Amino acid sequence: MLRPRSLRVTTQAAGTQMCADYCEETGRLRILQDEVALREWFPPNSWMAIASVAGARNWGTRPDLSELRALLASQMTLMNIG
Repeated sequence: MLRPRSLRVTTQAAGTQMCADYCEETGRLRILQDEVALREWFPPNSWMAIASVAGARNWGTRPDLSELRALLASQMTLMNIG
């Protein structure tokens, strides 16, 4: 059985580790702070969250690392982190 493919981007901010994690198999998107989930979305909400900050290249359904970085930066701004 194949393991689900996950994309993850990580950054350090305000003494904490922030991550955006996207599972391609399920479409689940999570924002993590020190490995604790702060936000979690499932399709179609995860796709809309990605497309809203990264554009409609794939309508959020197949994000790349740059799109996840844009989403993470946007969420960190909304949460006043960093």
